[in-house]
Amino acid sequence: MCGICAYKTKENAVKFAVESLKILEYRGYDSCGISFLKNGEIETVKSLIDIDDLKKKTENKTSNLVIGHTRWATHGGVTLKNAHPHLSSSNKIALVHNGIIENYKTLKENLNCAFQSETDSEVLVNLIESEKGSLIEKVISASKKVEGTFAIAVIENGELVVGKRESPLYVAYFDGGVVATSDISAFVGNVKEFYILNDNEFASLNENKIEFFNENGEKIKKNAEILPKITQNFKIFDKTHMESEIKETKIVLKNTLKEYLNSSVFSDLNLPKNIKEINLIACGTAFHSALMGAEFFKEQGINSHTYVASEFRYGREILNKNALYIFVSQSGETADTIACAKLLKEKKMHLLALTNTPNCVLNRICENVLPTFAGKEFAVASTKAYCCQVFVLFIFSLFLSQKLQDNIDELIKFTNEFQIQDFDKDLLNKISSFQKIFFVGREKDYITALEASLKLKEISYINSIAIPAGELKHGTLALVDENTLVIAISTEKNVREKLLSNLEEIRARGGEVVLVSNFSCKDYIKIPLQAMHENFMPIVSIIPLQFFALRMCEKLGYNPDKPKNLAKSVTVE
Repeated sequence: MCGICAYKTKENAVKFAVESLKILEYRGYDSCGISFLKNGEIETVKSLIDIDDLKKKTENKTSNLVIGHTRWATHGGVTLKNAHPHLSSSNKIALVHNGIIENYKTLKENLNCAFQSETDSEVLVNLIESEKGSLIEKVISASKKVEGTFAIAVIENGELVVGKRESPLYVAYFDGGVVATSDISAFVGNVKEFYILNDNEFASLNENKIEFFNENGEKIKKNAEILPKITQNFKIFDKTHMESEIKETKIVLKNTLKEYLNSSVFSDLNLPKNIKEINLIACGTAFHSALMGAEFFKEQGINSHTYVASEFRYGREILNKNALYIFVSQSGETADTIACAKLLKEKKMHLLALTNTPNCVLNRICENVLPTFAGKEFAVASTKAYCCQVFVLFIFSLFLSQKLQDNIDELIKFTNEFQIQDFDKDLLNKISSFQKIFFVGREKDYITALEASLKLKEISYINSIAIPAGELKHGTLALVDENTLVIAISTEKNVREKLLSNLEEIRARGGEVVLVSNFSCKDYIKIPLQAMHENFMPIVSIIPLQFFALRMCEKLGYNPDKPKNLAKSVTVE
């Protein structure tokens, strides 16, 4: 969660910092703020509105040393006092922090100072001040007393120090100074090379020099990375990022296929021979794409299982050294997924990351990487990235079964003929008053139901649920009445008649049924789908349901790009 940035420049850095926070806003938008050095004193400006409001408040501010933060609240409510940056009790040190200090209460009890906020971050800045030595020495010393995760930028007396443990942080030179940020997308346009901080590494940043240190305070050398082409922007200009990103799905699927057919992605993989088992581990939307991937692998005769990352490492799963473990994450920063990858790396398992973000943490842990080439996704609710994950997993299943070459024409035909389908406005008006909504389906359609329900919950705050259609009679049917809307997905030919029987059970109890299907059916209100190869239907069918969530959100007056209580990148467990 949370995004941090820091600048030390020859010119005014305030503008750079605010622009970076706008790029980082997807990481959290509960509040934002900057601290900067002015005439030897630290000045701080915060906002509970948004980055644009912060920009207005700081348009006349100037400084060559600035740290900035956009917040997703963990400790303490959304208030100005809890907003970052946080100052030490003497006001001589300012800090921005992404992560969680797990032992902050114990540390707080041992610090003899007054606290203004409820945050763990304010404890950290005062802990740093209580240490002795230069700023880099104080930061490193304090970090040894900290349990938890952090990416921090700290300023004191014109000095700038950054450091990290588990939360992402990158530093770079640019024309006119140095910069640190949570996301390399904030480097775009200003940076050609950058440095990745590993866990328990720190850096002292001056205008013309970056010095790196390990956890023992020893200077270390680091090699620069070339900034990848992450700026490819397919944006179709709509009033929201989410709508634009749904519409970009056709473009990014085509781009993804092109990359896989024309690049060395598969030849660069170092996979175990004759894979007989694949285990997929993920969270949220990525977990749903992992479920879909497992079905693809099973269809190719490969035993496959899917696990929720936040549960996996606390369970008693029997590991298989001959299996492939696939970790799916749009950002490649999902804390629970990363923790599982680290655990399995220690046990010398075969790992593969499927991500949408070059140089992300997950990619650096796993020896194999499958990129999705979806381009930057700004809306919190994932849409085009989900479709690309499903598409890549299908392509990978064909590759593993040595059937990719035989299916290239079918893949190209799909990306050429696939059409983006909005949700019917008249139907939306008819069903928008329902507040009890079920999504049902069978086999892969049930997985689509899970993702459709999650999208509706994420941005419309309607408490919908998804269940396998055949499970209705095992309890959930008790909830069905005339106030119930059931959206059924039917693209699986072999269970079509079974699904229709389940829908009759709903209608017999007074429930309203909307059928999302590529099959002919005159008995229900229907959203007709474009007929494609069965394994492409999960992508075809989710699009109008993504639009359904979006249109419901808009009708209720909410902002789909910034749903309450959520953030795009989940970097805390």
